[in-house]
Amino acid sequence: MVDIIKLTVVLTIVSVTAALAIAFTNSKTKDRILEQNQIAEKSALQQIMPPNSEITEMQSSSSGCPSQYWVAKNENQTVYAFKISKRGYGGDILFLVSITSDGKILGMNILEQSETPGLGARISESISKKYIWNGLFGKKEEGLRWFTKQFEGIDITKDIGIDKTSGEWHKLDSNKRSELLSQNSITAITGSTITTRAISSGLEKQARAYLKALQGN
Repeated sequence: MVDIIKLTVVLTIVSVTAALAIAFTNSKTKDRILEQNQIAEKSALQQIMPPNSEITEMQSSSSGCPSQYWVAKNENQTVYAFKISKRGYGGDILFLVSITSDGKILGMNILEQSETPGLGARISESISKKYIWNGLFGKKEEGLRWFTKQFEGIDITKDIGIDKTSGEWHKLDSNKRSELLSQNSITAITGSTITTRAISSGLEKQARAYLKALQGN
């Protein structure tokens, strides 16, 4: 009986100590993590907006509008950017998309995802033209994020087709890519139709609705 009591006391002390240590670490790092997330989000935003454009952050409480969005204007066009959250296979997928006033996607970046590694998680995959040892001994090349790249030029005011027969976009030649774009279609990640469809559905429903609301339609 005495041994059981001793063991219980020891386990309680260890548990309390561990909980306090986790709480202390969290209190010291949460601000830093938030800062890093904000930096990453700003970088992701700049990548998908027109080069050298002045980006204005906006807030809205109007029905149908995103609570937070960004606007970039130049002589030729107005571009909106906002976040879309859509349930994928492994959890919510959060992505940032920029769209021209006529509904064409200018760019897209995945912010958060918890899809299956090697399958749905490939929505964040970068394909490099260099072999792995080139990266070890030379300047590292920024890979092509092919999944999001293929959405550039897609019209969200129309249904987005998903081609599952041609192979993945990064393996196709320029003629086939142009053909897909003319059909307002993208390719699916092999074995991850659910993840692919989650992104296209988020654009067809949420992004389309946001754009209409922001334009007062």
